Amino acid sequence: MQPPRSKHARSLHALLGVLLLVGSGLGGAGCTSSPQPPVASFQPTDSLTTAVGRDSALAVLASMRRAAFDSAFAALSDYAVTRTVRTERLEPNGTVTARRHSVLRYPPGDAAGTLQESDSTGHFRSGSLLGMVASATSRTDRPPDGAAQMLADDPPYVEPRTQEAYRYALGADALSDGTPVYVVEATARADEAGRDQSVRYARLLLDRSTRALVGLTLIRIDEGLLFSEYSRSALRLQRGPDGTWMPHEKRVRAFLHVPFRAPRYVRTASTFSDYTDP
Repeated sequence: MQPPRSKHARSLHALLGVLLLVGSGLGGAGCTSSPQPPVASFQPTDSLTTAVGRDSALAVLASMRRAAFDSAFAALSDYAVTRTVRTERLEPNGTVTARRHSVLRYPPGDAAGTLQESDSTGHFRSGSLLGMVASATSRTDRPPDGAAQMLADDPPYVEPRTQEAYRYALGADALSDGTPVYVVEATARADEAGRDQSVRYARLLLDRSTRALVGLTLIRIDEGLLFSEYSRSALRLQRGPDGTWMPHEKRVRAFLHVPFRAPRYVRTASTFSDYTDP
């Protein structure tokens, strides 16, 4: 029996903290300063400016259908697909110190992919969390479920009992293929209720005809005793050959810090393309 997504998400953050704390080579011992994260990288870049009332935004949000989002990665087994992955290690000032790039082609089914291209510059330290992230981009394993990593069973910006902690906005846009979408934004308020939410910003794209969730951007700030995390993640879907919603692009940027360790700053992007039927 699988744990609920909300518990799964919390367990991922707890595991991340443990890995950061005990992992060898995670940072320079004796670093006692508290470096500030690159705040601008973890702020909304295209917030809506809208006069639409909160109730209208919440009504659209309440109509959201998440089945396509939840099942997008499971549907990968129905097609052959190419995945292009880029992972970078950065300094807090944004300077890239290591980069890995790979292109993999996966057959239909559950078989591993074939590595078609691979190159790297710089160094991801062996045994470090970022080293594990980087090496995962060159392995031929099936892609992890990027949707489950982002969307809990009851996200605070969707759950009615915590919606008062957020401000909402509603707008309209279109995907790259022209599909019209609603854009719903939830931004944590500056008061105590908002600051208690680790998800500080969510941007949801809903297919206007079906209300299917086809895109999600999250900004998370989680400052705890064990570790601090600033992360920005985004996942967009696209239509496959038969019209099924499939992964298009997944991006993650994360700044992680534990006491007495040097900070870790990484960003990674996976793009899915060239879907073909078996």
